[in-house]
Amino acid sequence: MRTGTPEELLTGWAGYWPVIQSWRGGHLLAEQVPVTSGRATASVTQEVPERLTLRVPRWDGRDWLPGKDHEHPLARYGQELAVSVMLWSAVTGAEYQTRIGRYLITEWDYDDGGELVVAAEGLLRRVADDRLPAPSAPRAGATLISEARRLMPPGMAAGFDQRLEDRNCPTSMEWAEDRLGALYEIADAWPARLRTDAWGQAQFRPALPDVATPVATLKDGERGTVVGVARTDGRGAPNRVVARSSASGVEVQAIAEQTTGPMATSGPYGTVTEFFSSPLLRNRSAAQAAANTRLRSRLLPTRTVPVTCVPDPRLDLDDAVEVIRDGVRDWGFVVGYDLPLTVADGAMRLDVGVPA
Repeated sequence: MRTGTPEELLTGWAGYWPVIQSWRGGHLLAEQVPVTSGRATASVTQEVPERLTLRVPRWDGRDWLPGKDHEHPLARYGQELAVSVMLWSAVTGAEYQTRIGRYLITEWDYDDGGELVVAAEGLLRRVADDRLPAPSAPRAGATLISEARRLMPPGMAAGFDQRLEDRNCPTSMEWAEDRLGALYEIADAWPARLRTDAWGQAQFRPALPDVATPVATLKDGERGTVVGVARTDGRGAPNRVVARSSASGVEVQAIAEQTTGPMATSGPYGTVTEFFSSPLLRNRSAAQAAANTRLRSRLLPTRTVPVTCVPDPRLDLDDAVEVIRDGVRDWGFVVGYDLPLTVADGAMRLDVGVPA
């Protein structure tokens, strides 16, 4: 959960506006990009989870149309947008800043209507675009941490949660040209989660637990923030994951199955099997941990509680939240969000993945 906004501000009246800076190569190009509307979205099902869309006036103190100027704040030559949301307390007059993330501008569009539409993605887009020029083998003595750092493109740092236990990486394997795919393979085999933080740094975090204490409660009624709750569900998610080692001479396999609830492999749902293989799985315990984590991550987005609520810029992917609506209580992890950046952009949308 992001920091910066007291809980009580979200259920009362408060000022709400974005602060968006433009950077290129460590140089500040604009202290404040004006926006008439915008949304920051994210989903765990996307290769690059974070997206940003802004509407920017053509004229506001300067011409915001990039044209051919590669140093323009909204050009797409490596410009990054650092996005924060400010809240102002009508009671105390204090201002609180919540950093949302850092985004790489990917395109802009202007149709002579007086506004530009700017699109950007999270900084894992840099990793996805910077493919390896040739397959690459781990170096002698390599570990998961050292290889993850080596695979990061120049200028991008990686952080590792201290709860993750590092282990050796076999030198007999090869990474393909897909740099981001290799980093996700490391995360899946660890098992861990690959995310970016509010500063744009890649982060390897522990896998989600089976049960977690909610960091926020979204409820309706007096002093509540929930506007509406729907529910959605769909078939297709695997309820069995088979994890195998693809290392030469290593015969390791582990199976994780959903054994309870409506998606149990022994029930009417049937069995939907997904296979996962990696040379990083060198023993059965590593394979079993990877299978268990992959099964949970595949099941989570299939049963979601879409929540429409008052904007809360603190909520982020993977946050555990409790949802109470009309006496119905659910809890789960945030698997997607749609955060408005201005008051005019309306409510926030959360997709809460409820464990099966």
